Amino acid sequence: MSSALGEFAYSTSLIVLPLIVLALTGSPSQAGVIGFVDAAAMLLTGLPAGAVADRFDRRSVLLGCQTALVAVFGVLALLLWAGTVSLPALVVLALVNGAATALAVAAGEAMIPSLVAQERLADSVAMNGARTYAGQLAGTSAGGALLAVRNAFPFVVGCLAHLAGLVLLLFLERQPPAAGAPADRPVISGRGLLEGVRWITSHPFLRVGLVCATATNFFFGVIYFVVIASAQASGMNTGLIGVMAALLGVGGLLGALASPLLQRVLTGARPIYVVLWTFVVLTAGIAVLPGGWTPGMLLGAIAFAAPTANAYFTTWQLKLTPDSHRGRVVSVAAIASGAGGAIAPLAGGIVLDAAGRFAGLLGCSAAMAVIALLTSLSPALREPPEPAAAEAARPDAAPAGSADPASPAGPADEAPSAAEPAAVIPPPVR
Repeated sequence: MSSALGEFAYSTSLIVLPLIVLALTGSPSQAGVIGFVDAAAMLLTGLPAGAVADRFDRRSVLLGCQTALVAVFGVLALLLWAGTVSLPALVVLALVNGAATALAVAAGEAMIPSLVAQERLADSVAMNGARTYAGQLAGTSAGGALLAVRNAFPFVVGCLAHLAGLVLLLFLERQPPAAGAPADRPVISGRGLLEGVRWITSHPFLRVGLVCATATNFFFGVIYFVVIASAQASGMNTGLIGVMAALLGVGGLLGALASPLLQRVLTGARPIYVVLWTFVVLTAGIAVLPGGWTPGMLLGAIAFAAPTANAYFTTWQLKLTPDSHRGRVVSVAAIASGAGGAIAPLAGGIVLDAAGRFAGLLGCSAAMAVIALLTSLSPALREPPEPAAAEAARPDAAPAGSADPASPAGPADEAPSAAEPAAVIPPPVR
């Protein structure tokens, strides 16, 4: 619930901040700077956020993030109410918003396996995704309505949402760092920060899955931009364009709620295959089928299918990663997949200018077909390794207890042994 409230406040600020800057300065470019600052803060904080989540009590990290956001949202609400807000103050909010969100995502997702039984892990990941979609939908729709009443209201409500999330977090038990992560070693070290990258690249399932997720996020962002931009250029009613965006969110929310059932029907890696090939077919459908409502409905159908594949991959990512490394692995995955979505609007504009809507969408469908084919043929995704087997297969894995104490990184930054908690997770039901 705390994560849903945080997502609500974040989504509210994301849609409201550029509008406030535009009203304050009259400059579209300065309004765009706010979104860039927020995204840059999340990106730059990503790797350190994972290291922090692995070295400190994760509950305390979440409490600190919520406290900072309560303070910043509250101060900004007061400044807006008094009419004394400035562009630097808005930039500071965007910086804190992005950085705190990156920290909260790393700590929150890394602690999921410690809060639920292993047999409920996939369902918990899916429901966490549903709460995120719900927060995004509510925040995006509420932001505009609150802004119309008074420009301070979105941040008053955001402050209260973060405050409620802070209170809820107090009911969680402490989440101390994993064994083997001594506090006397520096949190920010090159080897420590890159350990999440090394862990992912050393496991074929995680490596292939993350490349697939990054490519899918990128092409979905390109397709979404092409659809929205071409609709606007053709003179489509802005209300209908808004409905397209709403259908996307509704599809994602319904898909996340249906994900536990779909994962029981689509066993093994089938969720990934079904989503990718559905993506290919529906993208081609957006290109060729007539009707003003058609693109929004098909985008919503793609969004409905996506959470099941996301839940499958995230569940295995958490299973294959020991607790001492989960924060960093979560951060690397978020940075990689998020980067694909971040550059998608730029690529979408280039595709639309160079090829037009029809050819551009068919080209994206063809590119996704190649990705879907390669993914379907990949043995790494067809048979995910059991956690213990995955560790034993790593080329740099050392026997349990054989970490070199003289290593500059120390035991906390070495690859975890098969004796650590993740190794005893049972294999999935096939």
